[in-house]
Amino acid sequence: MNYTKEYDLIVAGGGPAGIGAALSAARNGIKVLLIERAGFLGGMATNAAVPAFCPYTDGEKVIISGIGLEILNLMKQESYKSPFYDNKEGRLKEYDWVPIDPEILKRVSEQLVIKSGCDILLHTVVTGVTVLNGMIKSVNVHNKGGNLSIHANYFIDCTGDADLVAMSGGEYEYGDELGLVQAGTLCFRIANFDTDRFMEYARENGEDGNLNVAVKKAKENNEFPKDERYVAGIALQADGMAGLNFGHVYHFNPLDGADLTRAEIEARSRLPEFMNFLKKYVPGAEHAVLASSGPMIGLRESRRIKGDYKLTKEDYYNRANFSDTIARYSYPIDIHAATPNHDDYEANREYVTSKYKIGEAYSIPYRALIPVGFSNLLVAGRTISSDRAMMGSVRVMPACFATGEAAGVAAAICSNKTIDFRTISIKELQEKLMKQGAILN
Repeated sequence: MNYTKEYDLIVAGGGPAGIGAALSAARNGIKVLLIERAGFLGGMATNAAVPAFCPYTDGEKVIISGIGLEILNLMKQESYKSPFYDNKEGRLKEYDWVPIDPEILKRVSEQLVIKSGCDILLHTVVTGVTVLNGMIKSVNVHNKGGNLSIHANYFIDCTGDADLVAMSGGEYEYGDELGLVQAGTLCFRIANFDTDRFMEYARENGEDGNLNVAVKKAKENNEFPKDERYVAGIALQADGMAGLNFGHVYHFNPLDGADLTRAEIEARSRLPEFMNFLKKYVPGAEHAVLASSGPMIGLRESRRIKGDYKLTKEDYYNRANFSDTIARYSYPIDIHAATPNHDDYEANREYVTSKYKIGEAYSIPYRALIPVGFSNLLVAGRTISSDRAMMGSVRVMPACFATGEAAGVAAAICSNKTIDFRTISIKELQEKLMKQGAILN
């Protein structure tokens, strides 16, 4: 396959945002290349082994539909039916906190993208860009074949770190006012787990997906892992297997290679400590073994672009609605601490206080996907234009699918009309998104 030819659209990053962007653009008839640094698609779901999807609903109905829901349903057709979640606390068992089977998700995502006619280039890193008068002309990439320059008319940055924006000299914000970002987590999977025993314990003791009961007992005995104040997220991924979103690495810069290396090594070194907690305090895990850890540490935060509109904490609390809405979501403001200090942990209380009532949601405007200073570049995923609090909500995978799908449709419209991203008809964009299943009101 000749990847040096010119494309209508290049999508950088093959996580939920990139999958949504590439699929929606290709299905709308333009020539698309999806570039991913790993050997598979899926982003944090597969590359970091995050064990479950965040909610697709507002507690009473699905609000993330379209491509994101399509992929979820395809994965569920083949994967384990977890008995854990019920309809308490506004959860809809079918669509909220669905356990992720990473192997099925990889294959389903690849097959859909290939069927759409989109080209995929795995094991490939974007190393630079060529920019002229606010327009990206090409991306430079590196893989085992060497260095390539690939041209396109439009680009979508779904890297999770706004790499294309940064390489192009675009404006962005990073972390909090001290330059710190949320802690990272190396998720892991355990096998030889007695699912039936755990479910009996969970029902009798009111244990939830955060293992609050077990964590409380361990803390009372001063045996919860050091520097961990958060709960230990668990998802039942198969009979005898569970995935854990558990453990934090603090004070690291995910954009620095040396720092990222340190974080990976530190996270792995703590896994025996986490396993000891599980074996002692979680019934069903007494004989569990560590099956695998994520291929890389899970990252929650890095850059946030400066866009034509900046979503804010006030927009979240006002349940904002916009004339250029391209998606709706309702996940709470979920900010993990950047340090193990007690005061920093207090920031995570907003996860509780910011929860919406059942049926409530906010809108995401198209303008938040447009980085200032560029005419043929969009951004989708956790790095859209927002303040740090709002990023704590839009950063999760269902919202990333939705912003990616919107960006891909916008690219197809603009490509077919040879216009820039700001000239698009919002009405036409919204109509096409709704035809694809997106829920905008």
